[in-house]
Amino acid sequence: MPKFLENLPYETIINAVVIFAVFYIASMIINYLLKRASKRYDTSASEVFRLLSNSQRALLLIIGAIIAISKLGFDMSAIVAGLGLTGFALGFALKDTISNLIAGMMIVLYKPFEIGSEVDISGSCGTVIDINLRYITLKTEDGTCLVPNSFFLSKKLTLKKDE
Repeated sequence: MPKFLENLPYETIINAVVIFAVFYIASMIINYLLKRASKRYDTSASEVFRLLSNSQRALLLIIGAIIAISKLGFDMSAIVAGLGLTGFALGFALKDTISNLIAGMMIVLYKPFEIGSEVDISGSCGTVIDINLRYITLKTEDGTCLVPNSFFLSKKLTLKKDE
């Protein structure tokens, strides 16, 4: 047994393990429910559920670990503050990527257009040939074009009617 745990009562150690186990089991249950819900939707929406599943799992395990470690008597305020600053820095550095992911989720959920739709966005015309969480693939006269999802929510989008 590690030296720092020798002076702790067994109840405290058991409480910390139980707390982490509860968070772990909760993440598994939520993961199961999200996978089950994703089967009701098409393959593009299942990417959103996979992203939510992975995110909730990591978040719950981190929160469970922090609470369990604090239950052992460690001061977690510095670590929580460090995680907050790290999250802020990563969010700022990855703002475009995060913007595209959120826009991709909105496109998948609201379905403003489908694969095969003719679209015009900021002067670029083409046929949608693929939709994923980061970008939309358009087939244009000049070739294939990848357009970030955030453009579809922040720029003027025109759907061409079939003639």
